[in-house]
Amino acid sequence: MRTKLHLAIVAFFAFLTASNAQVSEKEAEARLWIKANEKELQINPEDSFSLRFVRKTQAGETLRFQQLKNGVPVFDSEILVHFSPYGEITSTASTYKPTIANINTTPSISKENAIAISNQALEVTGDITFQESKLVFYDKLGGTKLVYRVVTDSFSKTGSWETIVDALTGEVLSTKDIAYYYNKHKHGKEESNPPVAMAPFALVSGTGMVFNPDPLSQAGVAYGAAGYTDGNDAATTQMNNARTSVILPEIDLTAGVYKLKSSYAEIKELGSPAKGLFTQATSAFNFTRSEDGFEAVTAFYHIDKSMRYINETLGIPCVPYQGANGGLVFFDAHGANSADNSFYSNGQLQFGEGGVDDAEDADVILHELGHGLHDWITGGGLSQVNGLSEGSGDYWAVSYSRSLNQWTSDTPQYNWVFGWDGHNPFWNGRTTDYGASYSGGLVGQIHTDGQIWGTVLMKIWDGIGREKTDKAFLNGLDLTTSNTNQQNAAIAVRTAAMDMNYPCADVALMTEKFSEAGYTMPAISLRMNPIPNQTVQAGVSNTYTLPSYAELANPITDNCDAGLTQSPVVGTVLAPGTYSITMVATSGSTVSRTFTLTVLPFLDINENVRNNFIMYPNPASNQITVKGEFDANESVTIYNVLGQAVMNKAITSNEENIDVSNLASGVYNVTFNTAKVTRKFIKE
Repeated sequence: MRTKLHLAIVAFFAFLTASNAQVSEKEAEARLWIKANEKELQINPEDSFSLRFVRKTQAGETLRFQQLKNGVPVFDSEILVHFSPYGEITSTASTYKPTIANINTTPSISKENAIAISNQALEVTGDITFQESKLVFYDKLGGTKLVYRVVTDSFSKTGSWETIVDALTGEVLSTKDIAYYYNKHKHGKEESNPPVAMAPFALVSGTGMVFNPDPLSQAGVAYGAAGYTDGNDAATTQMNNARTSVILPEIDLTAGVYKLKSSYAEIKELGSPAKGLFTQATSAFNFTRSEDGFEAVTAFYHIDKSMRYINETLGIPCVPYQGANGGLVFFDAHGANSADNSFYSNGQLQFGEGGVDDAEDADVILHELGHGLHDWITGGGLSQVNGLSEGSGDYWAVSYSRSLNQWTSDTPQYNWVFGWDGHNPFWNGRTTDYGASYSGGLVGQIHTDGQIWGTVLMKIWDGIGREKTDKAFLNGLDLTTSNTNQQNAAIAVRTAAMDMNYPCADVALMTEKFSEAGYTMPAISLRMNPIPNQTVQAGVSNTYTLPSYAELANPITDNCDAGLTQSPVVGTVLAPGTYSITMVATSGSTVSRTFTLTVLPFLDINENVRNNFIMYPNPASNQITVKGEFDANESVTIYNVLGQAVMNKAITSNEENIDVSNLASGVYNVTFNTAKVTRKFIKE
């Protein structure tokens, strides 16, 4: 069969050209840092750097500079400079290669020639689902060579194949599978079938039946209980009852046909066997596990849900950078040549069918997605040193499954990874209760060693909770490179937490757990992040009593023992106006932060409106409803107990719902700015 390159790949090359033009206001300052440290970095004067990747999150902004020699990129070589949200450089890393020789940079063959040579070497016979060819300096085969690095994903050949082609001679120097597998064993037959073309967006909601996260956890039973074995995909009564009915927030509807495609994920035919895309005429994707569509909707649900959680709940921008994907995660619930394995490569996920079908276990789905998150956050700088990415994938899977509270901490399943796909006659699975420590417990096998990383992250998770750990973990990966080991990843995660101003107690717990696991954590020099300006409202006496801003200041040291003073002092009575508040922390050294406090005048209460005003429920979990006779230009401001404004909302009717689901638990004041009405409510 003639090799066919999909049109979407053409868009990928266009994206590559556009993505080279990265922009950051911090670029000049970052380049100054590189210049100031060029001796330590051993930078050769003839080398230059291009800004290849920029990410900005709650933890700050990370810039990655690609090493160039005579304008040609050096493969797997970059300098990373990270700025906190307050503009300070808090983390740097380098994979710069000073030993790259200054050789001829004029290729004798084109990148198209290199692709043809690669396809012949790989014996690619099916449709190509991803392909790129880049001219780079390469030093992983001994000495410096000018090569084309060709990466190919093909429907007919399991994995993601890297071919290194000598750009001067056309010789194939190496070929290898560079996909990221959740299990070290790879096997399965090869077949060839064509993929199906992409459909345009037209998104509606739907429903589906899925395992969440797996049938054993849902039922609270062990593998082998009556009706709870793989049984060649048998839809036993027990298996049917273990399914969960879920909402699919977005699915594609085009010309009356529903498809598993959303703003974050899309089903594709990426590898054999070809079982279709399970499009249908109804929005209810309700299958039993004996039907192939069941694995498809289960994979779609968990990928889409996880990506929504990251981007919308956690507020961390993270989507595939691969241009052909258009920001979507491509997945094939029946791929990998039906092997008892699954893998991630180039923005794509393929799930095998040997043993328990992999896409029936959310742990497998989210582990492979974890590789993708690692890849996208680092702009292609995913590290497998010490099994870092394997442990990261294990963490991402268990962070979700443990959040469902289906197993208690005294059960072994509480710590299991792949509780349905593994820990059974097919294979042993893995755990986040691994006994080895870093670095003495390393055995040189990435899936085994990754358990050290996954285990310590879950111990932190137990201490500070899911969302905080997930945020620190993902934003910590942003500070890593392709050669980051577990030791430096631990430092990166803690740095991200401090940059996000986590309470000192949380940072101390991280230090404790990382240290107990064998990582060497540098001492923390006293730091206190800048404090944002505050606006509050005077009380009925038209004065405001100054509270303690110790929690807001949050000085961080190893033992959280910094002394802290506040000026003016707590209890000072202030009239409406603008004031400077200074917080001074002392622990060996001294750090001072000053912010502006604006005290607004008290708003008199309109008796008529007050007497006809209703707000409910109280306490509230997700929303409050207000009723009253409001002016057309009414708005509300919600203040916390420190007098800080945490929400503003326009009121457009005499009965309005206000979403308070994102507020932390506590007591709040709701002030209606025109009606001059204030009410308290409790957020549960």
